[in-house]
Amino acid sequence: MKASALQGLLPGYSEAELDQLLAATRTRRFAAGTWLWREGERASSCFLIATGAVEVVRYLDGEERVLATLRPGTLLGQTALVDDALRSASVRAVSATTTLEIRRKAFQRLVQQGSPVALHFQQRMAVAGIRQLRAATDRLALVLAHAVQPSGKRAGALDRLALVLIQAGTGEWDMPLGPGTRPAKKRLS
Repeated sequence: MKASALQGLLPGYSEAELDQLLAATRTRRFAAGTWLWREGERASSCFLIATGAVEVVRYLDGEERVLATLRPGTLLGQTALVDDALRSASVRAVSATTTLEIRRKAFQRLVQQGSPVALHFQQRMAVAGIRQLRAATDRLALVLAHAVQPSGKRAGALDRLALVLIQAGTGEWDMPLGPGTRPAKKRLS
């Protein structure tokens, strides 16, 4: 892949930064139906979708639930660059998809070198994380609004999908800032 092909996906990056990013990544191609990763796998890289589309999938009681469809320009799995956590969902190519994969070690080298592309990438990761947190907050508010009647009485037990969405959203809020600290796993019942 050439830097010029990325300019539309990564506005604001100079051609030199895009060349440096390309040098730190590898191009990965996935056929439709191919899993990029599965929930529960150890995360060590993130992906920038260059072409095609992917679905974010979770399984609930053996039933597949598609949580989102992501398109070119989307950065996914970016927490893997800074956290050694397990994947929180599975990701599958919907169509023939080309991605750029950046591994944690390659990203850490860029950061240690003080690379401007690493700073740009960190900013993009922060913005993506904030947007995901806002979306999770909106979903949580929607679920809670439907879970309680105007009289304040519960409208019934939240369905299992709602619980999965709440767990996914609230898990993103618990982010201790100290070195080597990890959020505690929360389980809603």
